[in-house]
Amino acid sequence: MKLRVPLSITKLAVLCIMCAPGVVNASLLVVGNVDPPITLSKSEVKAIFMGGANSHQLKAVALPPENKTRKQFNAKVVGMTESRIQSYWAQMRFSGRQKPPREFSNEQALLDYLLENPGTVAYVSSEVELDERLVVLYQVGN
Repeated sequence: MKLRVPLSITKLAVLCIMCAPGVVNASLLVVGNVDPPITLSKSEVKAIFMGGANSHQLKAVALPPENKTRKQFNAKVVGMTESRIQSYWAQMRFSGRQKPPREFSNEQALLDYLLENPGTVAYVSSEVELDERLVVLYQVGN
């Protein structure tokens, strides 16, 4: 005998799961130590982090592959899985064309590096408290 769950209970369960801590995707910010302040498009952000054309001469830094903010950034901005990105960077290094962005173990270390290095950019969770010297260059919505 098949048990049917009323649709309203199913919807309620899905809503509870989506609102659970750590499940809701916070928006992301691409921030930088740039003067004068600029704004970037999604395609410009992708190009900067993937070693493409970069008219602003900005240098990207990143979080490690296991970081949830990095996973969200890869999915929402780069549009590739981590394994595809790692494969891409292996090809770029092998051919001598590009190096991947320098990685930092956590968002605070990354932000400290940005403050000490003009012309650098990074992605962070919108929940991170930003120093007033950093500029939001692009915002990734939910």
